[in-house]
Amino acid sequence: MKKRTKQRVDFFITGILGVLIGALLVLGLLTVFENIGIDYGFLKTKTVYINGTETFEGTTFRVLEQNRDSVVHINAARDVRTIYGTIVSKSSGSGFVLSEDGYIATNNHVISDAETITVTLHDGETHNAELVGADSFNDIAVIKINATGLDPVELGDSDEVRQGELVFALGSPFTLQNTITSGIASGTKRKIELENGFEIDNVIQTDAAINPGNSGGPLINSRGEVIGINTAIISKSGGSEGVGFAVPINTVKKITDEIIGKGKISRPWFGIIGIEISERVASFWNLSVDAGVLILDLDDYGNAKESGLRKTISSPEKEDFVMGDIITALDGKKVRSMDEFINRLMRYKPGDTVTVEYYRGGEKFEVAVLLLS
Repeated sequence: MKKRTKQRVDFFITGILGVLIGALLVLGLLTVFENIGIDYGFLKTKTVYINGTETFEGTTFRVLEQNRDSVVHINAARDVRTIYGTIVSKSSGSGFVLSEDGYIATNNHVISDAETITVTLHDGETHNAELVGADSFNDIAVIKINATGLDPVELGDSDEVRQGELVFALGSPFTLQNTITSGIASGTKRKIELENGFEIDNVIQTDAAINPGNSGGPLINSRGEVIGINTAIISKSGGSEGVGFAVPINTVKKITDEIIGKGKISRPWFGIIGIEISERVASFWNLSVDAGVLILDLDDYGNAKESGLRKTISSPEKEDFVMGDIITALDGKKVRSMDEFINRLMRYKPGDTVTVEYYRGGEKFEVAVLLLS
């Protein structure tokens, strides 16, 4: 019995010595690797620093701490008529606080046509919200809740966003409130087309995970400043595949300031009814252009008529038919369709003057048109 006990003790001691010797051998081997310049990064954990002073984890904690109280969850309900009667359709998204007295920014598509809008704050407190105003051309809306003492976000400068910089997306993907994801600004100055056909310029592309429910939430830089509003993704699956887009905050600032100040967005009025010139039509009529907008009619109160632009008279099968002017560019930028014409026009504001390039009888002309409201 004593002999067996002694053998167990010897075995235990031998095991401890083996572990110690193994550890010393590993440490010695790592020292040798360092001395001869072999990379052994796969054997150790690396600490990533931001700006040389803060770990990536620390930056994430700080950005979340700065903004968690400013990001809200939005539920919208709308009546939808079907063959079976009227049903209530519900959707959700995100938003962020603009002011202490309850103004909140989100996407227009999150709350469009909603009968009721409900906002849930970070602490779970729920408020009914009212729509202040919306801009469908840029997919931006402002809603307001009856509350005070809220914590507004800090707005950055989207013109300063650099491709490759660290960004964070906050919101409520799939109704999972208070979610943060990280990535980089994968690209800048992108252009996206919304479901309503309108285009948005200077959009920020990111690989930070953006999913259904993130719409309307903020895209934030490593300083904790909001640089965009998460709006769209490209996806074959319907979920995040690393290609998301945020409307730049400088665009959002202009729109939200005008909505809060006036309750609406002032859009320029040109004063035409037009139709797209297709290649087939251009070939049939032997036109000198293969694309553009044919003016069918002119509004009596629009400056397009005052500038001398000509409308179409009668119809092609009649003897008194006169083809109207064909608009091909605004301020030197080509327009090939009515949708493109409207998209170009919406980049201006009432009071701006735009140079219109048009063709009449095969000749090219230009005229300056003052845009009205």
